[in-house]
Amino acid sequence: MAKIFTIGFSGKKPDDFMDILNVTQISCVWDIRLWRTSRFVPFYSGTNLATALGNRYKYHPEFAPSTEILARYKDGHITWPDYERMYRELLATRHPTSGFTPAYLDRICLLCTEKSALQCHRRLAAEYIAEQFPDIEIVHL
Repeated sequence: MAKIFTIGFSGKKPDDFMDILNVTQISCVWDIRLWRTSRFVPFYSGTNLATALGNRYKYHPEFAPSTEILARYKDGHITWPDYERMYRELLATRHPTSGFTPAYLDRICLLCTEKSALQCHRRLAAEYIAEQFPDIEIVHL
């Protein structure tokens, strides 16, 4: 059975983050943020992660929320259940897993900022992938 992982970097020191990736034998970190910048911890900006991880880093904007959905949630115009519904609908129109196989997805790690996966789109993206490939296990780091 293939495994996919999710991780949020908020509160993680760069060395601890790298240790987690290495211990869990992550094959590739998929950055699924809408904006790949980090003002407070520059290590987590997309270009710096790409340098640190090399070919173990990929940007997958097809899994990022739209600007509209994210802004409406952050501004308090929609609730988390609304966000979940809208994000799932967005993925259904994008078909971001087209062409992937479970073997290709094995040991990827979906990256976002949020400390917990509970109210983060990385959990929803992982669930979407698992719906497309039922033999995939999700592990939140």
